[in-house]
Amino acid sequence: MCFNLNRIRPASALLRSIKALSRSQYNLQYQLRFKYEYLEPKRTTKSGGDSAMDGEPKLPWSPFKPCFTFTDAQKELCLKDVNIADIVREKTERKEFFYGIETKPLDGDETACLDFHMFLPQMPEFISVVWTKRFSDAIEEATMARIPNIQMMPCLTPYIPAMIHMTVYKLTQQHLNDFLDLNLNNVLMIRGDHVEEGQEYNYAYEAVKYLRCVRSDMAIAVAGYPEGYTNLQVGPRDKELDMEYMKLKMDSGADFIVTQLCYSGDTIVEFLQDARNAGITAPIMLGILIPESFARYERMAGFSKVFLTPEQLAEVEPIKDDDDAVMNYFIQLSVRNIQQTLAANLGVYGVHFYTLNRFRPILDIIAELRKLGILSC
Repeated sequence: MCFNLNRIRPASALLRSIKALSRSQYNLQYQLRFKYEYLEPKRTTKSGGDSAMDGEPKLPWSPFKPCFTFTDAQKELCLKDVNIADIVREKTERKEFFYGIETKPLDGDETACLDFHMFLPQMPEFISVVWTKRFSDAIEEATMARIPNIQMMPCLTPYIPAMIHMTVYKLTQQHLNDFLDLNLNNVLMIRGDHVEEGQEYNYAYEAVKYLRCVRSDMAIAVAGYPEGYTNLQVGPRDKELDMEYMKLKMDSGADFIVTQLCYSGDTIVEFLQDARNAGITAPIMLGILIPESFARYERMAGFSKVFLTPEQLAEVEPIKDDDDAVMNYFIQLSVRNIQQTLAANLGVYGVHFYTLNRFRPILDIIAELRKLGILSC
């Protein structure tokens, strides 16, 4: 049982000072855990007597091999796992446009590579790393520290603030305790598309509440759904109920919101207005995802249940067989949605790009935002 004594948070400055004094110890503990728990996994024996280390290990036992190229400026930072909620809050308070990127640790079974030079001169403020159903299956057999997106953290955090995603699928309190033991500072907690009957956590707010109870200083982000909970809806959407769930996540201890996929600028602005009317004052970032072809759009629509409006679909129909034209359509649509969101003056100044490790369209959007003077060099 966790007595919720930390919900009244210490003053930010004092808390950061205390953390700074003990950070070196935490980093040492984390690096040792990193080395001995998954860079040097224990030799276990199968029932047949063969070593589990025989042959090429597979997820979750494979150590993550970093494939990042950092800029010279990043190499000089020597960051200490910066609290991303502080970044988002400070940028929002200054009404300063900023962006983050989401990446995947793996492309198929191969480690994904990322060269940060491509984002110059305006770097992302932070990076987040997705969680997949495969990782949820893996945590039943391995410690949390061996999951690839968590293995990425010590490779990233000295150079750029980093945040892992986590879903509640198959998640237990023990898993959360294992995660907390790693002393990471940032997490995006979402329900995800998969939930099994009888599992310990069924909603993101339940995990948020426990994390906040144990760690008053952790940065916790949650998802916002402009289209509603499309994978859970049965019958007409109840917008008031959707917003009650959104507010419940914030009341449970979340620091900021990242919106999920939505192609309609009007729907995005309406969601933001509803959130503010519901008393949600926390920072909100606009999530952007770019399908690179009509086929990719259809696949995304199939699992997300988020669709173009009929008017937008009519615009795409004549070009749907031209991948470059379709991608450019979504790039321009996203730029317009960003402009509309900023013009609504609802306190949203950050964009989070869901890259799927496909960076060309994201770089094109960033270039457009520079031309428009939204993103300064």
